[in-house]
Amino acid sequence: MIIKRMTDGRPFDMGRGETRNVIGPEDGARHITFNYARFGPNVAFTQHVHDDSEDLILVLEGDGFIRLDDKKFPIRAGDVIHVAAGEYHGTVSGPNGMVAVSCQAPPDPKLLSGERNR
Repeated sequence: MIIKRMTDGRPFDMGRGETRNVIGPEDGARHITFNYARFGPNVAFTQHVHDDSEDLILVLEGDGFIRLDDKKFPIRAGDVIHVAAGEYHGTVSGPNGMVAVSCQAPPDPKLLSGERNR
């Protein structure tokens, strides 16, 4: 068992916000990851795709929108978003910023290595 603070973890490169992998393969998690992200106003989390991973995102604070391909959908605190493997997606925080957590299952090593930040 591992217990960590949500804001702990290893930073990874994804857009201009603060993104951290709290629980992941380096912690022995083989089937899921847990990430924390904090974005200032109007900051994008780079649009990307997970080849084999599903993504579950929970918006904790603030608002903004999630892009799915070329479409935009508004999101706000309390929203839970499921993104299927193969869907091109990314978030953009609103004028007050946004805090969110996400899980990928199975883990996407390209996300944590920064390869998806293109």
